[in-house]
Amino acid sequence: MNRLFAIIISAFMVVLSVSAEKQITVHLANPVSMERKSVPVVVPVSGDVRSAVVTIAGKEVPCQLDDMDDDGLFDELSFVTDMKKKEKLTATVSLFTEGEPRQYELKTYGGMAIRDRNKSAAKPQHMPVKSITCPGTSNTYQYIFPHGPVMESDMAGFRIYGDHRQSIDYYGHKQQRCEIAETSFYPSKEQKAAGYGDDVLYTGTTYGCGALYGWDGKNAVMFQNVRTRTYTVVTTGPVRTVIAITNKGWLPYKGCKPVDITTTYTVYAGHRDVQVDVRFSRTVADIPLSTGIVDIVEGSEEYTDKAGLRGCWGTACAGNNPKVYDTHTVGLGVFVPSPYYKSDSHFTDKEAVPAPKIPNQAYVEVCGTQTDNLHYWFAVTCDMETFGFSDKNAWFSWLKDWKKALANPVKIEISK
Repeated sequence: MNRLFAIIISAFMVVLSVSAEKQITVHLANPVSMERKSVPVVVPVSGDVRSAVVTIAGKEVPCQLDDMDDDGLFDELSFVTDMKKKEKLTATVSLFTEGEPRQYELKTYGGMAIRDRNKSAAKPQHMPVKSITCPGTSNTYQYIFPHGPVMESDMAGFRIYGDHRQSIDYYGHKQQRCEIAETSFYPSKEQKAAGYGDDVLYTGTTYGCGALYGWDGKNAVMFQNVRTRTYTVVTTGPVRTVIAITNKGWLPYKGCKPVDITTTYTVYAGHRDVQVDVRFSRTVADIPLSTGIVDIVEGSEEYTDKAGLRGCWGTACAGNNPKVYDTHTVGLGVFVPSPYYKSDSHFTDKEAVPAPKIPNQAYVEVCGTQTDNLHYWFAVTCDMETFGFSDKNAWFSWLKDWKKALANPVKIEISK
């Protein structure tokens, strides 16, 4: 009798466990007559969620549960989906209080490590880290591997330099896949021959693909004058990777009240662009800001609509030594929404890199905010891609469509 009772109780608990499910309905509406690929969707979830399943039209789509504030509990769920012109979709999110997050193919990657300084080691054993904080007087460029945190989608890879520049470097892909975990931004000859990508951009002392700095009217003001710098891999998985850089006590100009600035970079699966969200510890109407893209020297051609969209296309060596680095044609783009965009500019710092080496020069988007935050995006392409663009006209056309899509986001309604 006791055994039968135990079996009944166990069966009841199984039924209760299976039914202990919460469903959220997400309504998506594309407001414009253009197809969209890999539309990002983020849904807030409660801390008791342990696993989830997302379905659209009865078909399961990969999703990712994230602990964004590092308290050990999931607080966001993300997924991406394609949408047709003017299409409306409904996604069902099923949340469970037991189990583990479902496993899907990794379409993004993020990471960094402390460099192994053991020169006698046959193979360096770099120690992975989630976050690192250092004094503002320290130069961690040579200690963080590979020179700073990296992030990657299946279309493009990036690294953020671990020094006062925090420039964004670009790793091009031949094929749509994640591979920086294998190459560490430095593919071997064998990997290159097997179709892996490579570093394709010389950033110098510029924004690279789209970093955010101050602006003194002629040049970018980087992060020399800070109390501490913190680099954090917030989350990484099949749907998105999030990297955050915090500079505490930043003094962009003499007499400025110190301010903390956290720049968060998010890259989604199926995206060649990166979403940038910036948060300050106070309102910063008193601080001129800027973002931009490196001016690729050889044959560089620029596009601007003088309303926040800036792009370029050109061919240059991926480093400052043509004997070491390959030459690539690269397309870059940055979009600053109208509430933050101020004007176009340009700078050249020829003294930083004496001739005949490549000068540091950039196309600049002067920007600012009356509040404590701002948002913008940057995007990349290169001739290495088998899925890329044939010429500058195709790239500039894509940039225009990209801005249109960002300015007209998919409408998302969540009902519980």
